[in-house]
This record gives sequence, C-alpha cells and structure tokens, in this order.
Amino acid sequence: MIGLFFKTLLAAALFGLTGAVAIATTFQDFTAGYGTTTTIAGVRQSETKDGSGNAINFWVPAFEGALASSVTLSNPHIAAADAFGNIYIADKASHSVLKVTTDGRIHTFAGTHMEGNNGDGPALATTLHLDGPNGLYVLPNGVVYILDPGNHRIRRVDTSGIMTTVVNDRDPNWHSSGRALWVSNDEQLIYYTHEYIFAPSTTTDGATVKKWTPFGGIEIVCSRAVGFSNPGNIAVNPIDGKLYVTDRAEDDSANKLKTGLWRIDGPEQRTRMTGNISQFPAADGRLAIASFIDGVRGVAFLADGSYFLCAHTEGSIWYVDTAGVLHKYLQGKGTKDTYSLPNGQHPPLVGNDYFSQPRAVTIAPNGTLIGVSNDSGFVFAVNNILPKTLPTNLTAARRDANGLKLNWSAGLTQSYLVERSLQLQAPQWEIIGAVGGAGALTEFTDADAITFPRAYYRLSPPR
Repeated sequence: MIGLFFKTLLAAALFGLTGAVAIATTFQDFTAGYGTTTTIAGVRQSETKDGSGNAINFWVPAFEGALASSVTLSNPHIAAADAFGNIYIADKASHSVLKVTTDGRIHTFAGTHMEGNNGDGPALATTLHLDGPNGLYVLPNGVVYILDPGNHRIRRVDTSGIMTTVVNDRDPNWHSSGRALWVSNDEQLIYYTHEYIFAPSTTTDGATVKKWTPFGGIEIVCSRAVGFSNPGNIAVNPIDGKLYVTDRAEDDSANKLKTGLWRIDGPEQRTRMTGNISQFPAADGRLAIASFIDGVRGVAFLADGSYFLCAHTEGSIWYVDTAGVLHKYLQGKGTKDTYSLPNGQHPPLVGNDYFSQPRAVTIAPNGTLIGVSNDSGFVFAVNNILPKTLPTNLTAARRDANGLKLNWSAGLTQSYLVERSLQLQAPQWEIIGAVGGAGALTEFTDADAITFPRAYYRLSPPR
C-alpha cells in the first residue's frame, strides 16, 4: 500500500519558488524590505458624527462592488488580509465587515448594515445582523472571526460565507466596545477584551482580558482589577508566545498612567513594555520601555519578534526592533480627522503628518503592513517586497478516507498557498487552499485527492 500510495500521489518539488531571506541588521535594511504606500479604501467626510454624537453610517447600496478607494467607510476600527490578497474591514458604524477583493472593489462580507441580532446561525453571513463590530481576526485561508461587542458575541465566517457564533459572553456588564481579538491558527484558542459599565454609570470603568477554548470555555486572563482601561489591539509574539495588549486608556486622559503596551506573563500578571508618563516622549533611537507613547492602540508582530506599534493620541506608526529600539516609520498626529498619505511613497515618511489617529496595524500573510486611521476611515498598506523562502520538506504524509494529508515545517507567522496540478508536464497549478504556520509541523488535507489517480503539489507565497 505504501508503494502504491507514493506512486499515485506525489508531493511535487517546488518549481523555482525558493529565495533567500534578507535579514534586517539595521533599520535601513528593514525599510528596504518594504515597497511603497497604497490607499486601499476611504473618502474623507467633513462630519462623521450626527447631532447626538453617534458615528454616522455612510453605507449606501451603490457602494456594493464599487472601487474601495471611492467609498466612504463608517468608523472602521481594523483591517486584515488573507493569503489570497483580500482585505477585510471591521466597519463599526455600518454594522458590517467589508471585503476588498484583489481587483480593488468592495463588497459586504458579513452583516446587513443594520444593527441588531437576528440569530447565531449557521446562516449566510450577509443575512445576520451585527452590532458595532470593531474587531476581527483573519486566518490565511480566509476564515474570519468577528468581535461583535453589541451582541456580546464572537462570530466565525467560514470560507463558504456561513456565519456561526463561537463565543456568547453573557457578562451583563460588557460595554458594547472591546476592539481586541486574536485567534490561533488551529482555532483552538481565542483571546479578546471588553470594557465594563456598571449601572447607573454610562461611562466605562475598566476592562478585562479573556480567553476561550473549546474545552474550557470562557476564562479570565486579566480581571478588571489588573488595571486595563481601554484596550485596543492584541497580538501574540511568535518568539515568546505571550499575549501583548495595547491600552489607549482614553478614560485616563488626565493622568495618563494606564496607557501603553503590556505583556501578559500569566493569570493576573502584566509587564509594561513602553514607558510611562514620567519618561521622555518617544523619539528615534530611544528604547520603547523608556519612552512615553500617548494612546497606544495597535500592535502587530513580525516573525523575529520585532513589531509595529501605533498610537491614537501620539498619532504615528513606529517600528520597534528586536533590541526594543524605536524607529518612526510613518508620522501622523493625534488630532483632527485628516489624511494626506500619497500613493507610491517609500517609508519611512516623517517629514509631515500624513494621517491622524491611527486605530490599528496588522501584518498580512505576505508581510504587507496594513493600517487604519481616523473617523472618516482610511485603510492603507505598505507592501512587503522581500523574497519569500518556502519549505523544502513538503511531504505526502498519509492518504485515507479523508483525503491526502500534506505536511511541512513552518514558523508560526509564515503562511503558504497550497497548489495542485493533475499533470507534471506543462503543469496547470490550481490554488486549493492556504495555511498558516503551526510551528514545527504544518498540515493540510486535500479532501479531493481520493478522486484523482495522480496529483502533484507545491507551496507558493501568499499574494
């Protein structure tokens, strides 16, 4: 059976897709690995709130399928990409998640553009209501998790567009905010945050960090007593495996004691990773731990443990190298609702204020930096141009009734497209999936393989 198996199904060699990895030894080396700026979506509005102070829902039917760069967003909070090159936007005030496809056009991905709760599914994601979605997490294969704080839920949309509820957090004091969501590649661990309001008060009073697993359900990682105020984005460092939490701390705007980036070292334990108000303001060449950055809101890790950091109030996007040293990457400001980031510019860009109040930064599977800024809502990107190194140990591990299982070694932040061809001579490769690295061993199952007398496989970089 083993001989027949390898005769009929072969994991093919990688055809001209391997390349050397450029190691950034200086900030200049690092910036050389990125290309130029592109505005993905957004049109500025002079007013973004109504007379009651609520964010305006700008969505109109004519936006469906239009060029994303011509569409007004509605208070977007975060954007992230899959391995196929699609970008997803949590558009809070339009109560939806939007998808920008590779042709630059925008489509409703989840939600109905009307707030509410008409069920947990399973149902088409575009038929179920969301209420103020302000967090999402996108897996390389296109599965999308949505933080739906108005409904106290975390939703999952599969690759066929079906939405289900994964987490229903019945905490009655969960304020309809949160923003932070992280999901492991195997979908067995979810981290999220939410803020508290205790009646009769109408203002937030602290926040908590929680996790969910299929077997343990909802568990508290850091309770309100730990001191979080207004968390923004969260991310797991691939080097130490620990969760990092940003705290904008808008409710501590007078004292500014709570804002910063924090590392979670265990239950009810956190360590400050950026400086406090008593230290010098952030500047190039300073250690992050010794520098005050006002209103830290977004964090996104690279494979070596370095990261991008953005701050709502300070206004800029910073790169923090593996030694913990700050480098200003894109300069912005913390006031007004402005955006003037030209396309085709190569960062670092620090001579002007190119945007205001950045909300989030994420890293696409292909290494591209994606940012979101201000209430009008702009999504922009700086494309990664480093050559990608692909695994050379792609193996056909097992064939059974479930299909053919392929495996290879891959780092936690590395993603790949899986391609198949039914012939090796003049092959026509078809993308059949995408996988995010799972550490020492990454697996992919081709369920259709049992229907073919012969097939060949290769990995390619994300788009």
